[in-house]
Amino acid sequence: MKIGLVTDNTCNLSDEDIKALDVRIVSLYINRSGKYTKATDLNLEEYYEELGSAAELPSTSQPSPQDFIVAFEDALKTYDALIVPVLSGKLSGTSVSANIAARDFDQPIHVIDSLLVADGPGMLVKNLGEMIKNGASIQELVEYASYFHKKTRTFFSTDDLSYLQKGGRIGKAKALVGNLLKMKPVIKVDEGELKPVENVRGNKKLLESLVSHTFKEIQPENLRRARVQSIWRKEDAATLEKMLRVEAPEAEIESGIIEPIIGTHLGPQGIGIISEMK
Repeated sequence: MKIGLVTDNTCNLSDEDIKALDVRIVSLYINRSGKYTKATDLNLEEYYEELGSAAELPSTSQPSPQDFIVAFEDALKTYDALIVPVLSGKLSGTSVSANIAARDFDQPIHVIDSLLVADGPGMLVKNLGEMIKNGASIQELVEYASYFHKKTRTFFSTDDLSYLQKGGRIGKAKALVGNLLKMKPVIKVDEGELKPVENVRGNKKLLESLVSHTFKEIQPENLRRARVQSIWRKEDAATLEKMLRVEAPEAEIESGIIEPIIGTHLGPQGIGIISEMK
């Protein structure tokens, strides 16, 4: 049985990885005053410039079942069965659309709510690709994908709480007070939900906190890979990379730009670490 992969764009895979894995990407949408644009069609630099000065925050929207149908039809020209890991169903209805689309097909299509965001699903897709190459069965792949979130940790923050407030993630009063006091929230993805961890003051303490929380939950010797994600914060991202490498020199550590769906809710000062244990 030939097994293929389909996922959504929040996986943040590089073009090289998408080609190597032959994975189909289904895009979520950015809604700007009623105009819907696929996140994959955006120029990130231009979009974040726009987001930084927007009076009205864009909203995000899940793909339609039809979007998944198109991707499934294409993938099933090559593959006999599909594994479809998507971002957390507690934050998006993407998995609902994928499941509705899967009903239209006779071939096995296994939609997995990854309970992850940002690069977490991307790490999962990479690992599934390796497993497929090594001959894993469909049952092994589904089981692995269903429990992979327990092997990952995601912590992130932002300098401007207004975006989390506009996106309905925190209250207006909390955002106002936090911005006035220059407090920076550390937020964790836990079982697919966003949960506050602590508030810190000052950029140095924030970066230290992100690394500290990562290694509280994954011992340095057990860190397989980490992705530092940011917008407009190259120096901070480089600092985080260095801090991670000092503690876990054998881990695979990379940096990248936060994709636009997560970036819309964090704002152009977002930063975070997504990590995977061995």
